[in-house]
Amino acid sequence: MIYIHRIGGYNAVPGEERPDIKAALKTATGRVFRRTDRYIQLSMLGAHQIAENIESDTALFMSSGEGNLSVFNRLRDQQYIDHQPPRPVDFINSLSNTAGFYVAQYLNLSGKNLFLSHHGFPVQMALLLAENDLKLKKQKQILLGGVDELLEPVAYTKKFLGVCDDTVLGEGSNWLSVSAQEEGALASIETQPEEMDRDAVIDFIATLNPHAKVAFGMRTDPKDIMAFTQQSPCARFDYESSCGYYETVPFYVLRRFIEHEKGQLVFIDCFEERYRVVTFNVFG
Repeated sequence: MIYIHRIGGYNAVPGEERPDIKAALKTATGRVFRRTDRYIQLSMLGAHQIAENIESDTALFMSSGEGNLSVFNRLRDQQYIDHQPPRPVDFINSLSNTAGFYVAQYLNLSGKNLFLSHHGFPVQMALLLAENDLKLKKQKQILLGGVDELLEPVAYTKKFLGVCDDTVLGEGSNWLSVSAQEEGALASIETQPEEMDRDAVIDFIATLNPHAKVAFGMRTDPKDIMAFTQQSPCARFDYESSCGYYETVPFYVLRRFIEHEKGQLVFIDCFEERYRVVTFNVFG
């Protein structure tokens, strides 16, 4: 178990036109960041919300489902359509951890800086990595974030994400400051290290405190959600109406729950009929 001390970020609102992130970042920070692209700017915009009074030796762990795919697309076009070598800035930014570098530079962080991508559960893997480093006292405090950009055309993005045509896509940059210290924390967070199958989830959800709330990842089959909720009196926590799907959306779920609720939330995520469970306890 680790503890959340601060939260912040940006989340796109479904149905609204995709905003000018560069302009939003300039408005928020009063600065223009040269040699950055939209993915890096999105990362910085979310992290800006948690920037105040952060210690310089804080580690930065950033996760994403796909990383900076927009720069990959530009590199592809430059090579195979324009028949030109990559532009130097695009070549440098093609390393997804470049975004973490810019965030750390903006926040004046000198600690460990990692970028983690995972096929299926990027948030849960980042949480487990952070928990291990904090328990082993490799880090005193970690700035943990998840960033995914919505790529256009949307139909193309849905295909490589492997989601249904009627899925509403979104984007976000959500950040939290975590440590092993409970004092002064907003909430605790516990990530189960083992994956579950459907039957294990049914057994697990039957054991939950009836006063807890439960939420499910957007890839979860509605029939499975019905079967799960029949096993537990826990109320559903609605986050889906305030965001579209992106792969690090569990960080947004956590942030929204802390901002609007108290008590316990059990978040059950799904990818290709495999499940992972994260439990939040909001103090107050």
